[in-house]
Amino acid sequence: MNNDVLTFGETMLRLSPPGRERLTEARAFEVWVGGSESNVAAALCVFGVSVTWVSRLPDHPLGRRVAEELRRRGVDVSQVVWTAETDRVGTFYAEPGASPRAAQVVYDRANSAAAALRSADLPDALFATHKHLHVSGITPALSPSCADAMTDAIRRAKAHGLTVSLDINYRAKLWSPEAAAAALSPLLSQTEVLICSRDDAARLFGLTGGDAERARGLWERASHPTVVLTTGGDGAIGCGDGTCVTVPAFPVETTVERIGSGDAFAAGFLAGFLAKKSLEESLRMGVAAGALKRTIAGDILTATRREIDALLAQETALGWR
Repeated sequence: MNNDVLTFGETMLRLSPPGRERLTEARAFEVWVGGSESNVAAALCVFGVSVTWVSRLPDHPLGRRVAEELRRRGVDVSQVVWTAETDRVGTFYAEPGASPRAAQVVYDRANSAAAALRSADLPDALFATHKHLHVSGITPALSPSCADAMTDAIRRAKAHGLTVSLDINYRAKLWSPEAAAAALSPLLSQTEVLICSRDDAARLFGLTGGDAERARGLWERASHPTVVLTTGGDGAIGCGDGTCVTVPAFPVETTVERIGSGDAFAAGFLAGFLAKKSLEESLRMGVAAGALKRTIAGDILTATRREIDALLAQETALGWR
């Protein structure tokens, strides 16, 4: 087991009403598999990056549904910890929005098998056989053992010479901005890649002003790794080696699904970073992957590398740049 990237966290089942039905009116639900880290893992596989995903899943059909979905996407799930049949897979219910009505998400994930994840579920051999660790700010919000596991994983990754990426990914329904900032701030300087949205930069770290100012503020606070500030419909800004690069968003005519687009962006950027591409090239890969994900139902990017490369090749013709 010598893969490029190691990641871990909770993956849930998402239940969404078909079409534009509301949760209160739904008589049936579409079922999707999704979790920030596993979404990134599956999308990295699209770019030819090999990934191991670790979690705890109950040994029953719903747990196996999660593992099989990720295996089918090329993710190595051989290190998943299988738990008792009486344990549960976290679920969430998502109602799509339509302006001016906001989308709604209802979590049912408390006391899931994944919330009991601990350092012992990530043996040292994993860090000796991978090159990069990717983590999300969602994981430490799940439980004290998850928070300890993430802190310890970053420590061991650094000791084994792995590079580390952290996507802040703040979730207001899991913890307060103050609690998130207290837990994540000490980790910023231990990363080679930090990804954060413009809103989270303000909400957690008090960074205000223009996007470039927030990006540079994050770069300084994180002791100068590569910092990426995602700016929604405006694209993304990357800062590294004292310079910042802005890449605009790729135009998406029809959005099929917003969920998972940030994870697809992160995967595209990381694929470029791991291939030692320039900051600008990596940002473009991220923006292209995120744009394509918005055209695809479900939580996981199922575009092909050929489709992503074709989109990147069209950027000048489409007036993207």
